[in-house]
Amino acid sequence: MKQESNHTLNPTDIFFLNTRFLLIVMVVLGNILMPLLSTHAEAQAIVMTIFTFHMPIFVLITGYFSKGFPEDPQLQQVLLRILLQYLIFQTLYSALDYFFFRTAHTVYSFWAPYWMLWFLFSHLGWKLLLIVFRKLKHPLLTAWMLGILVGYLPFDGFWASISRTFVFFPFFLMGYYYQGIFLTKAARSLRLKLAAALLLALVAAGFYTGTFHLSIDWLLGSRTYHEMNLSHWYVGLGRIAVYAFALVASAAFLMLQSTKYSRITTWGERTVYVFLLHGAVIKVLTAAGIYEAPWPPLATVLLMVILGIAITLLLSGSRVAAVTHPLIHPNPQPFLGKIRSFHRT
Repeated sequence: MKQESNHTLNPTDIFFLNTRFLLIVMVVLGNILMPLLSTHAEAQAIVMTIFTFHMPIFVLITGYFSKGFPEDPQLQQVLLRILLQYLIFQTLYSALDYFFFRTAHTVYSFWAPYWMLWFLFSHLGWKLLLIVFRKLKHPLLTAWMLGILVGYLPFDGFWASISRTFVFFPFFLMGYYYQGIFLTKAARSLRLKLAAALLLALVAAGFYTGTFHLSIDWLLGSRTYHEMNLSHWYVGLGRIAVYAFALVASAAFLMLQSTKYSRITTWGERTVYVFLLHGAVIKVLTAAGIYEAPWPPLATVLLMVILGIAITLLLSGSRVAAVTHPLIHPNPQPFLGKIRSFHRT
């Protein structure tokens, strides 16, 4: 997730960093609005629309910035850093939840990623899968097939984030193999931008009016078909349809992005800080009773949107990055040294 800030980034790098910042805004908005999903139609429309594209594109961008990973001489350090991030924040969030937040139905286990930490577990999985899949003759086709077939597993898909790892892996590979300038060129077209904005507006309207009857479980990708009470042998066709929906919505969102270097680009380099820290902020605000205020429904949704944007901007700041850097980017070298010493003995 880390990318050093400089003005020599190529247009595609800038394009994806700008996109990544707007996506982390969407992640925060989705999480802060989630408790309102069943009671506020506006929140439901926003969250469902966001979930059609935000994780697919986020994973795609993660794959794009992983291009040099398989040949990276520090490959072991990269993998260990992701693992340490997961272990640190899984421990911190689990401890905070156990002692303070007491979220219902929470499983405290390193094999059950806490809330949004599934992304770290899956990120480690995507990196490892990439080493193998880049040697296959048809890696993307194989990944799409596994994304469909993983839903047929006879156990809970959230364990070790196995469902999400395979469901979203095709998008990771798409980002890894993306080489062209198509997206940056297409995103300069005013007509395409207008068409994309209209398409996303129609998607939001479809969810708001109930025209689209789609369970959020399909978009989350964390549950198997059995967990969604779907047992027909052809249920995998539903995953194909959701993939198609996600690809169209993702393309529309990408058309709205910019290749101009700006402060947003710099913020896009710090999305990992927002991602790993915003959950704690939302949990504290929840405990403080932000969802219990007697606001009218629309005012509540608008307040949460403003609050979500404010949280994102706050956590994107350079001061937060400076203070939390050792925690967010743990140094794997001491652990590698111990592992190597162990092997020598």
